[in-house]
Amino acid sequence: MLAPTHMVAGQAAFIAVGLSVGHAPTLPEAWLAAACALLPDLDKRHGLVGRLFPWLSEPLEYRFGHRSLTHSLLVSVGLALVLWPILPHGVWLAVVAGYASHPVADMLTPAGVEWFWPARWRCVLPGNEHFRMRAMGWGELVFVVILAVATIPLLSMAQAKPGTGSVIAAAIGDISTARARYDAEKGANRWSLRLEGRDNLTHADVSGTYPIIGPWRAAGFLIDTPAGPRSVCRAGECDWYADSAVAVKGEPQATTIRQLALEHTSPSALVAALTPLEAIGEVYLIGSLTVRGVTAQPPTVAVSGDTLSLTYASPAVLEGWGARPLRDLLLTVQVRHAPDETPPQVKLSEETAGVIPAELHPWVLKDDRISRDR
Repeated sequence: MLAPTHMVAGQAAFIAVGLSVGHAPTLPEAWLAAACALLPDLDKRHGLVGRLFPWLSEPLEYRFGHRSLTHSLLVSVGLALVLWPILPHGVWLAVVAGYASHPVADMLTPAGVEWFWPARWRCVLPGNEHFRMRAMGWGELVFVVILAVATIPLLSMAQAKPGTGSVIAAAIGDISTARARYDAEKGANRWSLRLEGRDNLTHADVSGTYPIIGPWRAAGFLIDTPAGPRSVCRAGECDWYADSAVAVKGEPQATTIRQLALEHTSPSALVAALTPLEAIGEVYLIGSLTVRGVTAQPPTVAVSGDTLSLTYASPAVLEGWGARPLRDLLLTVQVRHAPDETPPQVKLSEETAGVIPAELHPWVLKDDRISRDR
C-alpha cells in the first residue's frame, strides 16, 4: 500500500481505539499516529521511511525481508509493552494504534504479511484473493476514501465532552475498567461515576450518577452522595456494590496539593487555614494525625486508638471535633480548582494550649477515665 493510505489508516485506527477506551484524540496525537503508521516499512530500503534511515532499512531488508519482522505481531506487542510506562496515555495510544494499523492494512493486499514472525506464514485478509487490494489500484483508492469518510463521525464521537464516556466501557460496565481509565487520565478533569448498583447493607437500589472523590483500594471508588461519601466496588466490604459502573470525564480542572507537618494545633486553627482554599475549589485531606475522643466516619475517617487516618476527607469532618488538641499532623491537602486559579499557601501555626506533653501521659487521667471514676 502507498504511504498516504497507511497514514489515513493509522489516524482512523487511533481515533477508533480512542473512542473505544474513552480517550479524546488531539490533533498532535492524530498526526503522530499517521507518522507511526509508516514505521513498519523500515524494512524496505526503497520506501519512504527506508530512504530516510538507510543505515537501518538495508540490514533489516537484507536479513529478514520486507513485511516480516517489523510487520509482526511480536513487534507490535513488544512496542506497546515497552512504551506503556514511558509515554502519556494518549501518546501511547497514538503510537501503538498507528504502528499496528500498518501490518493489518497490508494483510488486505495479495502478498500479505508475516504476522506471526518468526513463523514464515503469510497472513492475508480476506481469504479469497479476488477481494484483496492491489497497490495503487482502484481497490486501494476506494479503501482510503471509505476510511477518510468514516473518520469524520468517529472523531466527533470521540471528542471529550462533559457527560460522554467510552462506548465499549459503557457496554461492559465493568468497574475495574472504569477504575483503570480513571487512574490513567485523572487530574486534568472532573469525573463522575455512572452507577447501577445497590447498598450492601440495606440492599436498596442506589443507581445514578455521582461525582468521583477519588480511588478506593485496588479497584473501587469514593463517590460523593447526598448522604455523604460512599465507597463503591464489586465486593461486600464497600458501602455500595456496583453491578455496572462507567467513569465519565467532565469539565477541565487543575489539582494542587499543600503539605502539612505539625506537632500541635487545634481544629479551629486548621479550619481557619483551610478556609481560603475552600474559596478556590474542593478541598480534601489525606494523611494521619493524633486526637482523642473522635469517632470513625467511614469511609473517609478511620480510627485506630488515638490515630486518625484520613482518606479524601472533607474539612467538614473537623466541625464535630470541638476544641480537642490535634497532634502529629502529617497531611496532604488536595485542592481541585479551575485551571486559571492559583490556591494560596496554607498558613497554619502551632497551638499548644490544652496539649498534654507526651512524657506526662502516664500521670494524667483521660476524659473517659474521669467519667467512669465518677
